[in-house]
Amino acid sequence: MTNDHSQLLLDIEKKSNIVITKVRHVKCLKEEIESYKDLKIGFNTLRRLFGFLEKTKPTLATLNTLARYLEYRSYAGYLSNKLNFDAWYFQQKLLLIQQKNDLNKTDFNSINEGVQYGKNIIYVAYFVSNLILENNLRTLNSFFKKIELSKIDFSYLLQFATIITHSFYRIDENKAIIIYNDLIKHASFKNTVPLLYIDYSNLNGIYLKVLRLLAKHSSVISDLFFVMLMEFYRDFYTEGICNRKEIKLPIGFSKFNPVLKGRFYAYTIMSSTAIDNNLKRKLFKECSTNRVSWFLEEVIPALLIKEEYKILKELSDQFYEEIFESKAWSDKTMSSIFLIGLANISWYNNEISSAKRSLELVVLEKIELSYYNFISLFYYLTELKVSHAENAIETNAAAFIILKQLVVKTGFERFIGASEKYILN
Repeated sequence: MTNDHSQLLLDIEKKSNIVITKVRHVKCLKEEIESYKDLKIGFNTLRRLFGFLEKTKPTLATLNTLARYLEYRSYAGYLSNKLNFDAWYFQQKLLLIQQKNDLNKTDFNSINEGVQYGKNIIYVAYFVSNLILENNLRTLNSFFKKIELSKIDFSYLLQFATIITHSFYRIDENKAIIIYNDLIKHASFKNTVPLLYIDYSNLNGIYLKVLRLLAKHSSVISDLFFVMLMEFYRDFYTEGICNRKEIKLPIGFSKFNPVLKGRFYAYTIMSSTAIDNNLKRKLFKECSTNRVSWFLEEVIPALLIKEEYKILKELSDQFYEEIFESKAWSDKTMSSIFLIGLANISWYNNEISSAKRSLELVVLEKIELSYYNFISLFYYLTELKVSHAENAIETNAAAFIILKQLVVKTGFERFIGASEKYILN
């Protein structure tokens, strides 16, 4: 193992955007590294590495920590694949691989090595998109059979899922369904595309067909549970139906992802006439044992559509800090949902200025694309309520026009009914 760590340190500076010229920069770097995946590194260790203290040979644990900050699994992995940190180098490699009619073991090894650096997954997503556009089922099957995606950071995987999903929308729907049907047997495809990109905008279209393929091919209890819940969502928002067969808690529910748990409680809220004390206790218990910002992602919209403002306020008062706990790219969606929730609480309490301030903080463009139209419906429904309270006729009319356009896109007719009493003549 080489004793020269200069390239490692340069790559650390490149990722952190911190050029180390003074001791105070080292302190900033320490905070940056330790904010990433709960890594730990000593201040004096960094000072030695950057020459502010007498240099000593860093331990393997230190080198592994720095490599993990660079999104490699270990320092050995960094040494083997450090050129992948150079985005253009990796893109060129993918372009060369793409020119081949058939990919070999070396090609797949190169891609597997490249995705150890999380940001490279974006380039891989466009590589896969090209295979979809070319209808190259043979290589697609090989890719999802041989490429390891499960250890990639969630935020990067969500971007991967977004790019892949929208590549399907660029081809004929029947061809897209054939490809989905062929790939869904691979866990790496199923878990990183249809189960990760929850497409509310197409819940009355292609995504509903994909969900039914998922139910047909998967035997995983949580997958089947998810499909049932999404079919209820589709019926509830589209047709207003609440009398479907009861969805019961499956075995292993306590170990499910917090978002999926929240989706079940959203179903329970939407299918009930009112929240009783038993359901209320369960909601607060789940918030105490799960990551709140994930669990409430589906619960808050359900409370809004059912106009359960009092319970929404209680949850907000108790778990405010936990809801805004994360800085991840994907959590812009949760922040927007909660701000819309806060706006509704203020409107309900006739605090109109406060409601408007909360809405002004919502940046719809930063919401995950899969949720964009769905959350926008709640946003413009809330704007209708606020403008109605202010008797702001022009704002009210503009909000209703956009809401109707969103209903046409999604098919979620329930929002027309929910908006009727807030429309100014």
